[in-house]
Amino acid sequence: MARPALPATRFVRPVLRALPGAAWLRHSLPVVGVVSVLLLVSAIAWYIYDSNRHGAIVLSNDLITAIDRRVAVQMHAYFQPAQQFLELAEAAANDRPVDEGAAEAERFALQGLLSVPAITAFSYADPDGDFLFVIRNEKGGLDTKRVDVEGSSRKVIWTRRDPDGKVTSVEDDPVDTFDPRKRPWYLGAEEAKKPFWTGTYLFFTAQKPGISFAIPSFHPDGRLRNVVGVDIEIATICAFLKELGIGVSGKALIVDREGRVVAFPSDHWLPADRPDVAPPKLDELGDPVLTHVYNRLRVEGYGRKILEIGDQRIIVSSEPVNMLTGRDWVTLIIVPETDFVGFVSDSGIAALFMSVVVVLIVAALTGLMAWRSMLADRRASAAATRQQALEVRTQTFIDLARGVATAEGFDGGDIQSATESAANACAAKRVAVWRLTSDRRTLQCEDCFDSTASDHTSGLVFHRDEMPNLFAALDKAVPIDTADAGRDRRTSELFASYLAPLGITSVYLAPIVAGNQAIGLLSVEDPRRGDRAAGLAAFCDALSILLGLRFTAAAVAPVAAIAATSPALAAAVMPPPAEEKPPDSFAQREARLERTLLQQGTTLEQVREASIDRAAVGVVKLPSWTTVAQRPTDSGERTAMDAIVHELRRSIERSGVTYAALLDDEIVLAAFSAESGKTGEDARCVATAILALRDRLIEFEDRWGVSLDFRLAIDVGTVMASTIGTEPPTRNLWGGALAVAKVLATTAGRRSIAASETAYEMLSGDFLFRPRGSYFLPETGAMRTFVMVGRT
Repeated sequence: MARPALPATRFVRPVLRALPGAAWLRHSLPVVGVVSVLLLVSAIAWYIYDSNRHGAIVLSNDLITAIDRRVAVQMHAYFQPAQQFLELAEAAANDRPVDEGAAEAERFALQGLLSVPAITAFSYADPDGDFLFVIRNEKGGLDTKRVDVEGSSRKVIWTRRDPDGKVTSVEDDPVDTFDPRKRPWYLGAEEAKKPFWTGTYLFFTAQKPGISFAIPSFHPDGRLRNVVGVDIEIATICAFLKELGIGVSGKALIVDREGRVVAFPSDHWLPADRPDVAPPKLDELGDPVLTHVYNRLRVEGYGRKILEIGDQRIIVSSEPVNMLTGRDWVTLIIVPETDFVGFVSDSGIAALFMSVVVVLIVAALTGLMAWRSMLADRRASAAATRQQALEVRTQTFIDLARGVATAEGFDGGDIQSATESAANACAAKRVAVWRLTSDRRTLQCEDCFDSTASDHTSGLVFHRDEMPNLFAALDKAVPIDTADAGRDRRTSELFASYLAPLGITSVYLAPIVAGNQAIGLLSVEDPRRGDRAAGLAAFCDALSILLGLRFTAAAVAPVAAIAATSPALAAAVMPPPAEEKPPDSFAQREARLERTLLQQGTTLEQVREASIDRAAVGVVKLPSWTTVAQRPTDSGERTAMDAIVHELRRSIERSGVTYAALLDDEIVLAAFSAESGKTGEDARCVATAILALRDRLIEFEDRWGVSLDFRLAIDVGTVMASTIGTEPPTRNLWGGALAVAKVLATTAGRRSIAASETAYEMLSGDFLFRPRGSYFLPETGAMRTFVMVGRT
C-alpha cells in the first residue's frame, strides 16, 4: 500500500528559512503591514464618503419621485369614485327637469352617497330655479333640501334623516334665498357645455375646503335641461400630505399654475374665510421659504431644482399631477438638503471607528496566523477522514466483489452480507436492496439492514401508482442524491410514506441496471455526510452495478431451480412480458379502490350491490352560512341561499340531473343510469349544470356586491347509495366519487371548477380544461387533476 502523503505544512517553515534573503523578508513584513493598514484606512474613508454622498443623492431623487407618484395615485383614487357617482346620477335624472326627475335622483343619491365618503353633497338644478340638494349632516345621516319655484312663488323644504335613513323632521325654510343658477358649478357647466370641474374653494354649507364637479344636459336645440353636481372634500388629501414623511422638516403641497394652494399639509386648513374668496397664493401664507420659492418658480418655471435661500440649500420639486379634473395642478415638495445628506457627518464618525477596528486587526495578525495553522490541521484531519472513508469503501467493495466472483448467484445470505457491508462502509442508518417486478409497477424489498437495530427485514412493497415520481426517476436509471428527501419531487412520496416515520431525511438511491434498463434499486438511507461522504456516490454506483451483474447472471439459471428455493425471486427475474397498453384511469382507480377495500376486510364485488358504477358527481362548496344568510337587494327571496337554491332548481330542470341535495354548505349534483354506455352523457349533464351554477353565482356576486367565495368540483366514478325509508323512498349518495369531489372542491381555487382525471377523460372532447397538478387519495392513488374552464 502506498505511503500516506505528509501534510504540506511540514515543509513550509523549513523551505522559508532556507530561502536567500528570508531574514530581510521577515523584518520588512511589519513595515508592509503598516503601509497596508494606512492604505486600507484611506480607502475605507474615501469609500464611505463617496458611497454616502451618492446614496444620499439617489435616495432623495427616488423618494421625491415616489412621493410625486403617491400623490398622483391618491388624487386619482379619491376623485374617480365621485365622478362615476355623478355620471350614474346624471343617468338617473335622464335629461329631465327637477320636478320630474327629483324623486328618482333623490333615491339614487341617498343610496350612493353612503358608499362614496369623499362626496359632501349632491346638487340637481334646472333653468327654472328648481333645485334638489342632498347633504351629509353632523349626525351621520343625509338631509334633503328641495326648492320649488312656480312663477314668483318659492318654497324651500328640508327633510332631516338619522344615520339609519329614517326621517326625523320636515322643515319649511321661508327665508332661504339660495339660487343654484348663480353658483360657480352651474355657471361653469352651462358655459363649458361639458362636464366641468371648479377650482378649490370653501363650501358654503359645510364650511370645508373642496371642489365641485358638474355635468350639464342640453336639449337638441342647445337649450339647457338641467345640471347635476357633487361637492368633493379635499380634507383627506390634506391629511395625506401631512402624513408624508419627507426628511425632517420637508412638506408637500398641491398648487395650481397660478400658485394658489389647492391642498395644504394640515388637518384644519381652510382655503379662505368665505366661500366667495379665492384660495391664497404661496406668497400669502406668511412663510418666507414658500414666498421665496413662489417668486423663483414664477421666474424659472416649475421642475426639480435646488434653490439657495440664505445659508440653506432647499430641494424643490414641482411636478404636474395627471388629474381626472383636467385642472392644471402641481405637486410641490420643499425640503432642506440637509435632511437628506446630514448623515454624511455621522458616517465620518463611523469611518473613524472603522479605522480603530483596522488598527486592532493589525494586533490580531498573530492570532490570525495561529488560526491559519489550526485551519491547516483541520484540513489535514479532514483529508485523513476522507482517505479513511475511501479506503473502507474500497476494501468493502473488494470483499463484496470477491465473494460474488466465487458464487453462482445471490442467495439470502449474500444480499444480507451486502447490505450490512454497505451500511458499515457508508455509516448509514439503513441500506436496502429492491427488485423491480416484471410488469415494472412494483418494487419489492429483497433485504433491508437497520444498523441501529442490527436487524434484517424484507417483503415491503412500493407500487407505481403510490409513488409515480420515484418510479419515473427509476425508469431514467439516474442516481438520486438528496439531503432533504421531503423537498425533492422525485423522493417526496417515498419520504411521506416510508422515510419520515423512520426519522430519515437524507437518502442516496442508486438504480440497479441491466441492459440499459433498471431492474432494481439500492437505497442508502441517512448516510454520513460531510468529510465521511467522500466516494459515497462512486461506491453506491459501483455496488449497484455489481448487484445488476449478479442479478442478470442469476436470471439465466433455470427458473424452476430458482423457484424451488425462492418463488418471489423467480418471479422477479422472469423476462419482462411484452409491453401492454397501460389501463385507463377508470381501471387504475378501480384497482386502487379494490386494494383499499381489501385493507378494510371487504372487496369491491361485495359492495357492488350498494354502489353505482361510473356516476357523474358535481359538488359546489359555498362559504360560511353568515355570508348567504343576508337578504338579496334585488330579489324577493328571504336569504341569498334561497336565491341560490332557486337557481339550482332551474339548472336541474334544464340539464336533466337525476340527483341533487343541499348539505349544509355543499350542493351535490349527480347523474347516473343503468346503461353503462350513457356515462359520457351523464358526465356532460353534470358538467353543464356545474358551469351554469358557476356563471350564475358569479352574477350573484356582482349583483349583490359580496364575495360568495364558492368552489366547485366534478368527478366520475363509483359512489355508494343508500335508500332512506320515507314515502316515497329517497336515495342518499355517499362515499366514492362524491368524497373525491368534496376533497377537490375544498382544495380548488376560488370561482374555479376542479376536475378529476376520470372526469377529464370523459369530458375533454366537449369542454376546455387546463392542468392543475396531481393529488393523492387512498382510494384513488395519485391522480391528475384539472380545472374546467368552459365549453369548447
